[in-house]
Amino acid sequence: MSMQGYSTVASRNLIRAAQGMLEHAQPITVLGDFGTQREMPQNSTDTLVFRRTLPFGASTTGTTVENTARYIGTPSVTASSFVLQEGTTPNANTISFQDISVQLQQYGMLYKFSNRVEQLYEDDIPGEMVKLIGETLAEVLELVRYGTMKAGSVVAYSNGSARTSVNTPISLNVLRRAARTLESNRARRVTSRLAPGVNFNTRAVQPAYIVFHHTDAESDVRNLPGFTRVEEYGSFKPIHDREVGACEQFRFISSPVLAPILAGGAALGSSGMMSQGGSVVDIYPYIVIGEDAWGQVALKGQSAIKPTILKASDKNHANPMGMFGYVGASTWFATVRLNEAFMVRIEAGVTAL
Repeated sequence: MSMQGYSTVASRNLIRAAQGMLEHAQPITVLGDFGTQREMPQNSTDTLVFRRTLPFGASTTGTTVENTARYIGTPSVTASSFVLQEGTTPNANTISFQDISVQLQQYGMLYKFSNRVEQLYEDDIPGEMVKLIGETLAEVLELVRYGTMKAGSVVAYSNGSARTSVNTPISLNVLRRAARTLESNRARRVTSRLAPGVNFNTRAVQPAYIVFHHTDAESDVRNLPGFTRVEEYGSFKPIHDREVGACEQFRFISSPVLAPILAGGAALGSSGMMSQGGSVVDIYPYIVIGEDAWGQVALKGQSAIKPTILKASDKNHANPMGMFGYVGASTWFATVRLNEAFMVRIEAGVTAL
């Protein structure tokens, strides 16, 4: 186990430490600010259940049609079935629910320091440890979210009908195909996000489909026909600090955490796309979501993160001579796709600059 060799640990209470960790986690988080939020239950089981009401005539299963990104299993309503007959009571219907369970997992990290440096060094090493723990745990949980979301079954390609055919950047055409899929499956546009700050609450945002993508793709997004930069919104307000801009009904949010699939596409040739190895196009996922497409246990509130601060001077059976101390934190977390038909993953290349 690694141990900090020359640091000092100031007195900090756990609530302040938890708030500091959460505050430093916020700039890392983009995916975590959206989705259906649930608070982590206390003294309960390790399984969280999301329940949703199915639209009338909707199926809980479906299949993906390649390239068109169309999800078969959409709500089916026939107007003639609702015609009332004189003097006849219509057949009663029932509401259909779907329970989606996800098991909580515990994540955490720990720093260790010696008693000698606790007593001799003057810098605020514990403050830096709190900051790094908040940033690192935030990135870990963001990667968990990203892994869940990019594994969705509904996919569209910027060209071709398979990932290995892709050698073009994002286009307005493929975005419109994604919107067509979401609309046909009765997906609603996102209208809320998790509010900034350490408390668990939401705030309203202007309705839009949200597109999450890697920062490498910002130049291609800005080149979309009709793209509007954030600073040109006028009366519209950005929905996130990392928002790049808007195009038609889409808002684009970038993050360096949303890594590409290296060498996953077609042969590079003269396509002009990015390729780490120089021979095969790197694939960049664009995650397009509607309201209630996925859910998570939010990293908010005092119950969400459990800090550990043990000074070297705190002697116990494991540390009888007061030779070392710890700064760490842990959290329980889970994320799950709630409706495959409300989420589309676009796979595209990114233009090399």
